[in-house]
Amino acid sequence: MKIFVSNVYSVLKTKEKDLLKALGKKYSCKTPGYQFTPSYKRGSWNGEKEFFSSKTGKFGSGLLYSVIEDLNYLERDFEIVDGRDALSLEDYALEGITYRPYQKYLIEEALERKSCIIKAPTGSGKTLVMGGLLKALEGKKGIVFFNKKQLLHQTYKFLTEHGVEVGVAFGDGVDIKDITLCTIQSVDKIIMSHLEDSDFIMFDEIHEFARGKLATKVLKSFPSASVRIGMTATPPTDKYSKLSLTSFLGKEIEYVTAEELVSEGYLTPPSIQMIAMPDIEIDAYENQSYMEIYNDYIVENDERNNMIADIARNITGDKSKVLILTKNLKHAEALNKLLPGSFKLEGKDSLKDREDVLQSFVDAPGPSIIIGTIIFQTGVDIPELTHLINARGLKSEIATVQALGRTLRKHENKSKVFIYDFIDKAPYLGKHSVQRLRAYKSLNFEVDIHGIKKK
Repeated sequence: MKIFVSNVYSVLKTKEKDLLKALGKKYSCKTPGYQFTPSYKRGSWNGEKEFFSSKTGKFGSGLLYSVIEDLNYLERDFEIVDGRDALSLEDYALEGITYRPYQKYLIEEALERKSCIIKAPTGSGKTLVMGGLLKALEGKKGIVFFNKKQLLHQTYKFLTEHGVEVGVAFGDGVDIKDITLCTIQSVDKIIMSHLEDSDFIMFDEIHEFARGKLATKVLKSFPSASVRIGMTATPPTDKYSKLSLTSFLGKEIEYVTAEELVSEGYLTPPSIQMIAMPDIEIDAYENQSYMEIYNDYIVENDERNNMIADIARNITGDKSKVLILTKNLKHAEALNKLLPGSFKLEGKDSLKDREDVLQSFVDAPGPSIIIGTIIFQTGVDIPELTHLINARGLKSEIATVQALGRTLRKHENKSKVFIYDFIDKAPYLGKHSVQRLRAYKSLNFEVDIHGIKKK
């Protein structure tokens, strides 16, 4: 029995067909939306996707660690034939940076494994960890992928300020270098220069790459890349997304949680308050779609919007910086009208416009308020934030944790950060509130659901 290993795929060669079938079953799951496909409807496909082929033994090399564990557990003798190149690595010290102990651990562990997913809480310094990895890979060729140009832009500024030479490839400009930061939407700009001979690929916010044809295709490409690393604060938990990532990147590694970073003084402790909305007549929403309910109950709900505005108005500290999150522009505009003088940002704003507005928000005498859509979930770094009001609802654990993480970064103007969310009562939205409550509690933070605390 042998395992032939390459950078992207590996193959388990064995005569034990039952073993292949067992592994195929273990590493398989239903594909999202399978029930709507023609092949499923006509009965020619059961909706399952195998991440380990039960016929050929082929699997993404990221699963190698797990397959080895399986074979050891089953007491099978096997030989590994590893065809991957071993890269020589440089020192990972960055100019002007002293790493925290957990950052050193994550850098060293990732470099030793070569393929992995780094899980580190928002605010833990993932950009520093990425910088250390790229410093160690200096002189090599590779791509760092981003899902948002704002994240790419911030990372470029950090890396160049600390002595790491990188190029960029995104909508507003192209400057290709051996190590290039690239948005997933601009992958076509680096195919000729990097596809076949990159020594490494790296992904920021890797959970965003778990679905979508382009993202998953990129994960399976770059055949010469022996180092393949993803980074995230919120790796997906559903089996399909998790296997999509681990199959080509490897084991998830973690050293410290958000709760531990707060207790150690690296992050700001949060006060999380979920405010119960008044009971409603459920029948009033009968026969409405989710989007209709969302619009009526969230976007155009005067009572709820006025409650949000009242919370913001009652924040009086002269150093207070308040972020209100909305799902769409219509809701942002409604709240902006209720809060004259508040700042507003949306996805279509250019990078320069975003920077100008954010700087004005930070420089404004407190309390100052900024209202934004999804761009504030990731990609915007404002350590000065003291308050977050989640006006948008939504059910995603990842979105909830990412938004919370925006506020936990340490800053001299705050000793605590205040989070306001709502227990909604409309169909769908009530269940979403419960899921957000679970997301907060999953971080082991206390949640007050008995009203607004005075401060």
